[in-house]
Amino acid sequence: MSTAEKPPISWLDLAPAPDSPEITAALDRTRARLGYVRNGQTALLHRPGLVLAIDQLSVAATQNPDSGLSRKERELIALVVSIENKCQPCIFSHAAALRGITADPLWVAKVEANFRHAGLSERERALVDYALLITLDPASIEASDLDLLRDAGIPDADILDAAAVAAYFNFSNRINSSLGVAPNSEAFLAHR
Repeated sequence: MSTAEKPPISWLDLAPAPDSPEITAALDRTRARLGYVRNGQTALLHRPGLVLAIDQLSVAATQNPDSGLSRKERELIALVVSIENKCQPCIFSHAAALRGITADPLWVAKVEANFRHAGLSERERALVDYALLITLDPASIEASDLDLLRDAGIPDADILDAAAVAAYFNFSNRINSSLGVAPNSEAFLAHR
């Protein structure tokens, strides 16, 4: 591969997608927030409606200003779900976000290796355990599972937000993995 040739961002072999003002605005929002456009977005550009819907769902699920979940908690859920699903682009991205939030790359590496040994708070552990239940066996979830979250001091509105974050990243992980989306090197290198 020549130095001018970029590696593929996914397994798809499509001609460059046409631009639209709405897509450009969505990509600009990502670029403003992260400093780059995620490969997962670029891989979907031939379906502008899907790109825009995913962008809106992402904002609604992960950036709700009324949520009692902290940014750290939302990124922790996203990272643990992505680790369980083995979604490289999302692992790189959410580990980078957590490194940026916590300024503690060692702690984030511990979460990546085994969150059970990362010294999570009772609240964080309850959120992560719930997110994993949503990821691994959602049909087994019962009312008593929500009681475990309430016992950790998590109110019902925040349980709703935790479910939305976990469900959204299960969806995102599956899109990325099914299309062979490559992780962004910018995410891997960020906040180290």
